[in-house]
Parts: sequence; structure tokens; C-alpha cells
Amino acid sequence: MIFLKKKKKIINLLKTTNEMVGLFLLHKKQVPELVEESCTAVEAIEKMFTEKMPEAKEILRDLSLLHDIFQLVFEKKVKIDPDLIQKIQNLLAVISDKVAKEVPNKLNIAFMPYKVTMWDSLASIYEAACKDPDCVAKVIPIPYYKITADKAIPVYEGKLFPANVSIIPYDDYDLNHEEPDIIFIHNAYDQYNTITQVDKRFFTSNLQQYTDMLVYVPYHITGFGKLQGDAQYITYAIPTMENIDKIVVAGQFVKDAAVKYGIPKEKVLVLGSPKMDAVYQATKNGKRIPDKWKEKLEGKFVFALDTNCMYLINHSFDGFAYIEQVFDAARMIPNCAVIWRPHPLTRISIAHYAPQMLKQYDQLVVEIKMNSPKYPNVIFDDGPEYLSFLNASDAYVSEANSISALYTSTERPIIFPYDKLADDTLWLPERSFYYFYNSKYPWYKIADNLVKGFDPKKDYRHNLASQIYSYTDGTSGKTIHQEIKREVILKTAGETK
Repeated sequence: MIFLKKKKKIINLLKTTNEMVGLFLLHKKQVPELVEESCTAVEAIEKMFTEKMPEAKEILRDLSLLHDIFQLVFEKKVKIDPDLIQKIQNLLAVISDKVAKEVPNKLNIAFMPYKVTMWDSLASIYEAACKDPDCVAKVIPIPYYKITADKAIPVYEGKLFPANVSIIPYDDYDLNHEEPDIIFIHNAYDQYNTITQVDKRFFTSNLQQYTDMLVYVPYHITGFGKLQGDAQYITYAIPTMENIDKIVVAGQFVKDAAVKYGIPKEKVLVLGSPKMDAVYQATKNGKRIPDKWKEKLEGKFVFALDTNCMYLINHSFDGFAYIEQVFDAARMIPNCAVIWRPHPLTRISIAHYAPQMLKQYDQLVVEIKMNSPKYPNVIFDDGPEYLSFLNASDAYVSEANSISALYTSTERPIIFPYDKLADDTLWLPERSFYYFYNSKYPWYKIADNLVKGFDPKKDYRHNLASQIYSYTDGTSGKTIHQEIKREVILKTAGETK
């Protein structure tokens, strides 16, 4: 199968050959070199068709004829005159036209995730590509390193991907041979990531050499909290952004931030987030508790507690106390339970930045996992996917972050660990949320009332996500696939005119 990038190469090679033929009469002394180069080009094209598209009999026949003519010219068995030049150029035009019409615009698409827990940021694009007869989609999980204070630990998660995702081991995937038309990645930080770093072979600076369309779809969705000063643009300050052809963002407010920091506006596409697709599909039919948790959660109001990888480090004095207060709801309120899901990088972050806290963290995790009576109706979730965590819950407790942004699509209650937030600090109305430390309506009242079915902010959450995020109806991945495909085909058409 000849994919679009190779098809473009063939057409451009034929064009170059045509230009060399036009020089035969002008530079007679260089004819042997020009003919030799022309022969080499035709042989390369013949080889590609013989290996990748042997059914193209007419094209192969024409290439063979062209090669024979060049051979006769090289051996000086035919006279170089305007008529011969015209015949060769006409044959080149015929071959080029047949290549353009008979070789389909088939795209070779490579997905290169590094963590299985972040696959959801690419999954719905992959699903759309698999359904497209004009595309071949390949998933190549790439190796990475967990970086601690004193060492870099190699990790490969290829064997952890869902059974319905056919993966190719990275050692079996030859970028130079494949030359993918499109590469999708969800980590573009290269050497600038100080916690997890992909193998250097898969840095953006290397990948860009093998494709004309390197697409960055962030493994997170930008939260709805307004960051101050340059903090909101920090992602776009990383030099690796120059290596990216297209950046997909979840909403216009994210594009505005990127453009303000200097990213060309045509590089940034507002196409939503596949992560929102995943949550939409998982929650559209209402709450569902996995079998593994039914014993503890069935019939209860469930709070999903999410803490980011730096939470306990940034809240070294009160972080554990806050978590324990959330657990108090499961201890003290009838028919109430809590699922705690720390960010997957929490432990490695503590080991890196605050190793003195590691023992306390590990002890807490062990006690919950061992069903300690101190933590009744509390579940620790460290599974490979977070959708079960979200969909088994009735409300969400977290800072304003990527997952809370996704949770807005469920229209279920969200509780922030703050006293309050001003409207000018959020992209969404602050009245839509509850506040853990609000003196007039604190956590214990919020929890108790929600468990009893009293939710005074319910109406404020209607269509909350769609106020700032695009394609919140489960169509982001399909839209991203269609738009990137269109961009690649248009770009190729422009380059081969």
C-alpha cells in the first residue's frame, strides 16, 4: 500500500525527473549524469510500486518503458533531440497523472501514547481513524522514564492497553520506513518534563523529521480556572511547540492564551478534547458502579475525591487533614462513601520533591486498601482508567483541574477545597460550584445535604461544559480526525501542483 506521503514523494520525484530531462539539450556535457540520476529516480519509484502496489500494472509498464528509454539514451543508442525530449516528458506526464488518479489518498496514521492512563486523550481520534476506509491507524506505545531525585526508571506500558487496541512494539516500528502521514502525540515536553520523560528517540525534535503533520493533543484538558500573568501560557513557552504542526485545544479561551504567547493562530485548532468524549460516553446513561466496588458503594451516595500529583507537596501542612475530612463523610454520614483517586504520578512526585512525606502517604494507602476500620466505605482507586471512578460517583471533590473540567459535562455537583472563588478567577460562573471551606455552607453541611438529596445549585450546572469547551457532545475525536485529514490532503495537493 502506498500512503499519501510516499505518493507525494513519487509525484515530486517525477516532477524533478521531468525538469532534469528538460536540461538534456541545454547541458549536453552533463547528460550522462542527468540520465543516471533520472534512472535512479525511476528505479526507486518502480521498486516502491513493485513492493507496495504491484496491482498497478499500467504504471509499472510505463515506468519500465521510461527506464528503457533512459538506458538507450545513456548508451547513446538514440539521438537526443526535441522530439525525444517531448516524448519522454509526455510519458512522465502520463505516469504522474496515473499516480495522482490511481493511487488513493490513503493516510498512514501513527498514534504514539506513552502512558495507558492518558490514552483517553487520543482514543476517540483512533476510533474515528479505524472506521475511515481512507486511513490505516497504528498505535505504537513509546517508552518513558520516571525521574526521581537520584535515578531515571525505564517504563513501558504497551502491554497494559485495552484489548481492542492493536499495538505495535516500538522496536518493531521503523519511522524511516513508515514515514507516517500523521503522528499524534499527547506528550510534547521532551527534556523539559522533570517527572516523566519520553525516550529521546520520540522527542518532538526527532519525530518531526519523519512526518509532515505532527499533532499534539494534550493528555490533559485545560481547566476552567483563570491563571494569573504568564502562568496561563506556560505550556506554550516550551521550545518544543515549534516542532509541532498542529496543537489541538479544548476551547477558544485556550487558543487565545496560546496565541497571546506567540503560537501562530493557524497552528492552534479549537476542536474539543477526546477526554471529554470518553466521559460523555461513560456517563451519558447515568451512574454505574463496577462490580469490584458494588459491595462498598451499592445504594450509597458516592463522593469522588481527586488530588493532583503535587497536592500533598504544595499543602504539606494541611493536605492530609483535608483528605481525612473528606473521609469523615464516609465515617459519619449514613449511606455515604468516598473513592479516592490520587493522580498516577503522586507517589513518584512525593519521592522526587518531598521524600520525607512518603512513609505517611504509603501508610494511608495501605490502611485503605486493607479495609482498616478507620476508613469504612472508602476505596482507593489506582486502576489504569479513571472513567469508572467518575461514573461511580454522585459528586466530585477536587481542586479546579483537568478532571474537574471533564466532570462539568456530567452536570453533577463539584466541591472545591476553597472558601470561595470570585467570578473573575473562573471561566465558568462560580455559583455553579460548592466550596469546602465556606464558613456559611461548609463541607459537612454540603455533604450531608447532598446525601439527603438536597442540591440547591443543580440548575446552575445545566449545559455547564459547553459554555467554554467545544464538541462536548462526544464528537471531538471524530472532528479532530476529519480536520487533520483535510489539512494533510490540502497541504499535499498544494505541494504537488
